[in-house]
Amino acid sequence: MYHNPSARSWKSKHIVRPSVLKFHQTLPDYGKTPLIKLPAKVGEQLGVGAILLKDESHRFALPSYKILGASWGCVCTITHCLGILPSAPLSRIRQLVAVVHYTFYTATDGNWGRAVAHMAKFLGANALIYVPKVMVEATKQKIRQEGAEVIVVDGDYDMAVKEAERAAITQPRGLLIEDTAWPGYEEIPQWVVDGYSTMMVEIDEQCQELTGRPLNLIICPVGVGSLAQAVVAHYKSRDAPSTVMAVEPDTAACLKTSLESGQMTSISTGNTTMCGMNCGTVSMTAWPFLRNGVDASITVTDDESAEAQEMLKDMEISMGPCSAATLAALFSISEEEKETLHLNRDSVIVLLGTEGARGEAFDMS
Repeated sequence: MYHNPSARSWKSKHIVRPSVLKFHQTLPDYGKTPLIKLPAKVGEQLGVGAILLKDESHRFALPSYKILGASWGCVCTITHCLGILPSAPLSRIRQLVAVVHYTFYTATDGNWGRAVAHMAKFLGANALIYVPKVMVEATKQKIRQEGAEVIVVDGDYDMAVKEAERAAITQPRGLLIEDTAWPGYEEIPQWVVDGYSTMMVEIDEQCQELTGRPLNLIICPVGVGSLAQAVVAHYKSRDAPSTVMAVEPDTAACLKTSLESGQMTSISTGNTTMCGMNCGTVSMTAWPFLRNGVDASITVTDDESAEAQEMLKDMEISMGPCSAATLAALFSISEEEKETLHLNRDSVIVLLGTEGARGEAFDMS
């Protein structure tokens, strides 16, 4: 486990923007996703208090949290181009999009691209989704069912990002909607991160309702780190901040590698069932937050994630491998590391269940 002692006292300047939640509440099918309290025996086994799982398996009728960032990112991008406010009525935005004929371009390992395609269909735009060559057909078909065109690149996720960018800049009405940032492409990924804040607002309210206490530790799956950026920004903005732990596949630990080296470090990734986290480069705008505000970073194997997934099934909770990775991370913490993270039998822990269960031979990250 990587541990950053200084993160405990680091302060974020994040301010909750009520406009984001208000926007999400205007979308069809909005509703708080559940915060599930795991059986008390699990906490007793681990020597901690309440363990809560944020279940993002049904968010706006999609199987992951990604639509929170994609919806706000897409609307902010389009309204910026149109010269109107994001708070404009959705009917008005759709009328203008129908005239201009925008096309969204993005790269994905699965759920992100599906969410962008879903928003393109909702707003009346086109969508071209670039995917790595290892993506299985069932995943690509789910994206196509949202009305998007899927383009397979001869490489990994990082190459798909480059190809999507290259294609978008050649089109006068092409809009690149990515959840990862690099020099010169920072504003839209930040809007995406802002979109994820709705999840944190919900967790705060639900945690208080369930336990009457603030959370002590939140465990977040990490791909490029945009969700983790939102988590750190929110939970490190308080006078009594929560501890933040990041978890990655052992075959794609770009954040842990970067934290250990003290600088952003791209890596080559291997295959993993946790494909939504199979990313080789941390988002540039996320990096300062993660470098300063992540208390601990840990990796888990596919087998450990699968074992945790089975444990959740035994609790009648259906989650995908990326979600199960958070429980696997919690079980992998040693007694000494629990002391380092100030965990005890009164601690409230939140696991981010970022995706629902996948069907047979279905790879949706």
